Amino acid sequence: MTRNDFIKTAALAGAAGLAMPKFSFGAAKGSDKIKIAIVGCGGRGTGALKNMISADKNIEIVAAGDLYSERIAACAESVKKFAKGAGLNPEEIWKVSPDTSFIGLDAIDKVLQTDADVVALVTPPVFRTSHIEKALNANKHVFAEKPICIDCVQLRKIYDELIPLADKKGLNVLCGTQMRYQTAIKEAVDRVRDGQIGDITSVVCLRYEATYLTGWYEVPDSLEPDDVRYQLLRWLAFTWTSGDQFVEQYIHNLDLALWAIGKLPVEVIGSGGRQTDIPYPKFGDRQSNTHAHFEFDGGISLTAACRQENGTSPFSPLKVYGTKGVLDMTFGRQTITGEKPWKSEMPKKQALVCEHEALFGALRSGGHLNTMKQCADSCFVAIAGREASYAGKRVKTAWFREKSRLSLLPENLSLDAKKPVAPIPNPTNYKLV
Repeated sequence: MTRNDFIKTAALAGAAGLAMPKFSFGAAKGSDKIKIAIVGCGGRGTGALKNMISADKNIEIVAAGDLYSERIAACAESVKKFAKGAGLNPEEIWKVSPDTSFIGLDAIDKVLQTDADVVALVTPPVFRTSHIEKALNANKHVFAEKPICIDCVQLRKIYDELIPLADKKGLNVLCGTQMRYQTAIKEAVDRVRDGQIGDITSVVCLRYEATYLTGWYEVPDSLEPDDVRYQLLRWLAFTWTSGDQFVEQYIHNLDLALWAIGKLPVEVIGSGGRQTDIPYPKFGDRQSNTHAHFEFDGGISLTAACRQENGTSPFSPLKVYGTKGVLDMTFGRQTITGEKPWKSEMPKKQALVCEHEALFGALRSGGHLNTMKQCADSCFVAIAGREASYAGKRVKTAWFREKSRLSLLPENLSLDAKKPVAPIPNPTNYKLV
């Protein structure tokens, strides 16, 4: 950005009555405190704050929002204990006060009125796109846990509006596909891109887990499965809140596969189902196993499958097959077999910490980091796979990007409302829209 461009941008922001975001088009000095706010203080949100502390000791948490005050209290206790164990003064890290603690669906709006520099968005995924939009409009840098969208309307919002908005404002946006920041994995992908396994022919990407996940919070006996509060407490079990496991968790595996392949698929066909002894509607409406087969230009294919079923064996291989070798890219050590064998070093640092080093590094160097495009690409493919699985159809992936009207976030959502539980999707009851 030239000086004239900067002046024009600043003038436009002033004309709109907005302050320029702190550290936008500039750098935070090493001695500057970076102020963090969080929306979503559950287990992953609390973990993200600990990862941030590990990545940069010179931060402070100044605001918090959640649906429940007890979650903010539990988050505070856990983060303070972690900070103390890291040799820090907990009171210098956790600076959230009663005046900067906010409860309810509108907590995001109140958090964004504080002086936080970065907002961490770690609520159930259905809210992610709208929260990113609000944060960018409030001139905040963003950490957005994956996935950043779970339906096609949200996907287009990310691609067409929010990616360019963050770039225009010079705002940093880090999305939670953290494996991209692990040096051993990056080296493995670089070797594939450099031709060490020859031309890619196919990829097999599985994530089989031995437990059907529903969430980690107690549900009061007074709530029924068709209560919105019930569904948000058991958000992992419902498609509208989580996007299903294919989008919410399996996106990590898909992201690695797509990163290695280096392009997006053109066609998908899928299938899936639900373990018969998982109670419905008590444990939600999503599938417990989802399978999709993707075709790419140039003849590359991706076989993708995930499963969460009780009493089964866990197994999560990711293998990239080439004309001269095979990359086995698991979450541990990466290996290449074939003409040019190679084995990575064991990771020395958690990827969950490495990603925040990238975010804070951009803030402190004056760089610009916006990872929404790569995360949106993985969300796009995950949404296409889920929808093809639900409907049992063979579909051109461009249809989901360009034409689908699918929207999962209810209008005028109320915590005290009823929301009928959708039937478990299968080709006889599920239609693409």
